[in-house]
Order: sequence, then C-alpha cells, then structure tokens
Amino acid sequence: MKPVRFLCILIILFLVTSIATCSYNSPSDGNDTIGFPFTFYEYLGGKRDPEPQNRTVFNFSALLSDVLLLIVLSASLEYLASKRKRPS
Repeated sequence: MKPVRFLCILIILFLVTSIATCSYNSPSDGNDTIGFPFTFYEYLGGKRDPEPQNRTVFNFSALLSDVLLLIVLSASLEYLASKRKRPS
C-alpha cells in the first residue's frame, strides 16, 4: 500500500462526502450541517426561543468516526486496486 496514494484517496473521499452532503440553510433561518454519515459540525441559524448560548456545535467524536470510516474505505479501495493490477 502506497502511503501517498492512500492519503490522497482519503482526503478526496472526505472532501467529496463532506461537500456533497452538507446543507447550508442559515440564510433562510435554517441550520448548516457538515459531515457524513455522522454530523460533526452544525450551526444553528434563525431565531430561537430561548436563544442558545452557542450557535455552533462541533462534535469531535463524530469527526473522528467519519475519518475512521473513510480510512477503512480507503484501505479497501487501495487493496482492491493493488489486487486488480497484479496478474493472477
């Protein structure tokens, strides 16, 4: 397994899944969320009653879970790619 290619696959998967599944609804009194399959960042938009003390929520364990899941997926893709290149 080549570490550079593995890291590139991991970063690309993380960015693509995060961008493709994020929601940006705060301009219309909605919430912004980032993270797939676990939401690790959320911005609470709009008027709330009672007003929250902190409008941003960052969940480090959800981010870590997302990254670990993508590491497993990247390793699987790397394994399949290396197995496919070798002649049987």
